[in-house]
Amino acid sequence: MTTVCVDVLETALETARGAVATLSALPSPADDTGVPVVLCPGLIGSKEDFLPLLPALAAAGYRAYAYDYRGHYGLTEDDDDHSIRRHAEDLMAVAEALGEPHVVGHSYGGFVVRAAALADPARLRSAALIGSGPGMDSPQHRKILGGFDHTLSLQGNAVLWPVVRRLIPEDDVARREFWRTRLRLMRPAFVRGALASLAGESDRADELRASRLALLVMHGHRDRKLWSAKEFAGYAERAGASLAVIDGAAHSPNLEQPGPTVEALLRFWAETDRRRALRTFVDLVRPSAHADPYPAYQRLRRAAPVLPVQLPGKTEAVVLTRYADCARLLQDATFVSAGEAPELLTAAWREHRLVRCLYQSFGWREGDAHLPLRTDLARRITPRRCPVQPAEVAGIADRVLDDFAAQLRGGATVNLADAVAVPFASLVTGRLLGIPDEAALRLGVAARAGSAAFEPFITPRQRTAMVAAGETIIDTLESLAGDGLLAVVREHRPDGDEQFLGDLVLLYGAAYDSPASLVTLGARLLLTHPSQAAVLRQDPATAERAVDEILRFDPPVQVAVRIATAPCEFGDLAVEPGTALLGIIGAANRDPAFTDDPDEFRVTRRTTRPALSFGAGRHYCPGSAVARTHAQVLFPMLLRRFPGLRLAGTPRFRSPGTMLRGVEDLPVVDCGSR
Repeated sequence: MTTVCVDVLETALETARGAVATLSALPSPADDTGVPVVLCPGLIGSKEDFLPLLPALAAAGYRAYAYDYRGHYGLTEDDDDHSIRRHAEDLMAVAEALGEPHVVGHSYGGFVVRAAALADPARLRSAALIGSGPGMDSPQHRKILGGFDHTLSLQGNAVLWPVVRRLIPEDDVARREFWRTRLRLMRPAFVRGALASLAGESDRADELRASRLALLVMHGHRDRKLWSAKEFAGYAERAGASLAVIDGAAHSPNLEQPGPTVEALLRFWAETDRRRALRTFVDLVRPSAHADPYPAYQRLRRAAPVLPVQLPGKTEAVVLTRYADCARLLQDATFVSAGEAPELLTAAWREHRLVRCLYQSFGWREGDAHLPLRTDLARRITPRRCPVQPAEVAGIADRVLDDFAAQLRGGATVNLADAVAVPFASLVTGRLLGIPDEAALRLGVAARAGSAAFEPFITPRQRTAMVAAGETIIDTLESLAGDGLLAVVREHRPDGDEQFLGDLVLLYGAAYDSPASLVTLGARLLLTHPSQAAVLRQDPATAERAVDEILRFDPPVQVAVRIATAPCEFGDLAVEPGTALLGIIGAANRDPAFTDDPDEFRVTRRTTRPALSFGAGRHYCPGSAVARTHAQVLFPMLLRRFPGLRLAGTPRFRSPGTMLRGVEDLPVVDCGSR
């Protein structure tokens, strides 16, 4: 095994069941996956049994902790309960103190790990049993344990020295002396209690399989004292476990062959984490509302930042969750918009008019189908030339907030999404695009259901609502395309075909949907972070940074989709042309490599690089500055007029909400009006 320069520290880890002595090795910040590993020693072992493994595990990005059982050594405690059950409870306390770890047990420690895993498998990532087999309750095993216990009662701990001596070369004087000291301190009550507990351990393979916990059975190829290689293999098969046999080792591969032992563990954990990441991803793309997808994003980024997936009923894809990878995806011309190959994502994309038109729109295309119209629109909606200036936005906000105040009177509970976000975004979008107020308000309501066209998976009910809303949106916009910015689309698409209709819908959707969601997401954040709301209320000059922080922390657009046009690599994964790539913007914006304390909402935050909430590169949203300006006008007005505004219930988030995030129901009450 290659020498790895990682410090190993000796500390006392505080747990809910008391302090335990540990050796720990932590990865560098650049390598840290955030995943803990807990290593449990054998009957006559100690945390030092794992010294050869700890630096290599840390170098691979894992936070590795080896620990001693409480009561294992003298002067530790007087409690004489040294059963597998008790030590499994201690292990779960260690797991709880560290998070959700992979756990590894050697020999007796394997039985401790097994008991912990069966007690509460959901709190562990995986379990690995080194040199631990089916059970110890057979007559043969009871006889072995009984003989060991009898000899121990006669000779004391000295009987253990030959076992230790076989593992330590004669010239390793320091380690031999260390273990002589350990044997003097080892409490016979611990060893005898553990032996008695082992004698009652049955197979439990069926229980392990039923737990569905990822499991590894490992043994040295010369390990024959308690179980044969055939018995180890049979046990792994019955328990639904992976099997690893370490050449050149007997009962203690961690000491005899640490390099291959680490390699086997890393392979097992990589596959385990990949499967967990796939389950996490599938949960994220289910057509249901997600109140807080960010812990799942974090798990994906740590366990599998470049994750190959098979989209159900669709194509193979790669999911990206790191800032650097998502920024590259958006900026590199190698990756093109999904409209260049819509069949990769939606085989039946021609089935519904709204979806069909959107895939042909300028935002989903490249080259001449994209750039001329985007460039023309971008020139017309700069902050200086925008048809709707801040003074008019403030007037619209005043009108909307007047109506909001009337609804709040008497302590009534009001849905801020319906009362503020929809009318504000609808009216501002209407003025921007040249849509009359009444038609703009109707479109704003229809847009909620129509936005499901962007989602990869929707329910039949959502599809029905999306189709009906799509017809309303298309027909309304087509009838109004002679005025404002909508007329610009007609100039570029005089044929009035589906590409023209798609451009109208995309322009409207981009101008309305994200700004409306920005209002609901931002209001929720400010109401749930009153100290940050106070900063913005007291100093409206912070509005620019506050809006940027809202967009970073909880962006309306969660996922960007691109198609690879040439062979490339992300991490160690080779990506073939024609592969769909999904950049999770919500995860990238909270990458610790992008900004410090990424899960803290801080309205005064500055970042050296921009968040990816409005995209990047040639498809960067041309109306981003306008959308920011409108939010910068609204939020300070909302906070100043309603300082007593409070949440009055649990927000209901957009469904499906995989691609586009927002709050459908944000119940609030004005405590200042009571």
